Amino acid sequence: MLNGMEKTLRYILIIINIVVGVQLSAQDTLTLTDVKDVTSFEMDLKGNIFVADQSLTLFKYSSEGKLLTNVSIKSYGPLTSIDCSNPFEIYTFHKDQNIIVFYDNMLNLRGELRLNDYFYNNVSCVARSFDNQIWVMDLSQFKLIKINKKGEVLAESPYLNNVLGSDLNTFKVWEFGNMVYVADSLVGIYEFDMYATYNTTYYLSGISEAESYPGGFYLSFKNSLMLYPMLSRNPIDLFVKLSESTFFSSANRKLYYLNQNKIISYLSE
Repeated sequence: MLNGMEKTLRYILIIINIVVGVQLSAQDTLTLTDVKDVTSFEMDLKGNIFVADQSLTLFKYSSEGKLLTNVSIKSYGPLTSIDCSNPFEIYTFHKDQNIIVFYDNMLNLRGELRLNDYFYNNVSCVARSFDNQIWVMDLSQFKLIKINKKGEVLAESPYLNNVLGSDLNTFKVWEFGNMVYVADSLVGIYEFDMYATYNTTYYLSGISEAESYPGGFYLSFKNSLMLYPMLSRNPIDLFVKLSESTFFSSANRKLYYLNQNKIISYLSE
């Protein structure tokens, strides 16, 4: 039985969930030309759009959808993820070849990091850190590791299989609000501090995409857009249907998701 204070707290959390949930409203749809069968998508803080497709080409578009430049990535193979959190230095990760490639803001090649050369042999996802270093989730070591562009370790978590007591199926890592988050399709989202110390887990098995907002996450769960407030940890269905190949990004206080070659934006505050 719940006492009076527990009931009051539960009602408050329900109200918070409702208020947060109704603050998401559909905005614009932008159709990208020249791309099809998109394999990766991201937006920078200026609203520029980066996508890669099955033709093994990386494209950059303006926020209005105008093609600015493109580059062939055939020598690196399929592109797994794009990180443009620094608009002047773009990181791309090619999981099949275990390579991170660096470009300038007009997609001129600036360097590469071959992770196998430094014995990171089973990296599932990577991200740029706030100080232009690199987070890697290495499943061969069961660790979240921060490295520099020389492959040197700057910080690392303990063995996560021991800490979490479960198998790992991680697919995305990112920084937000002085924390590092790792999305796992089997469990949910793991939270770490900036020194790779594990803090907590936000449980929701079956997610396929994730993006932060202040106070929680947007999630793709069973082809639906979900809101997951950190306070209540109760997911909210926003009744937006998503495809299996949906990608999330956020910029200018909006959530964006890409479906085929269409970008749909939502106010996220």
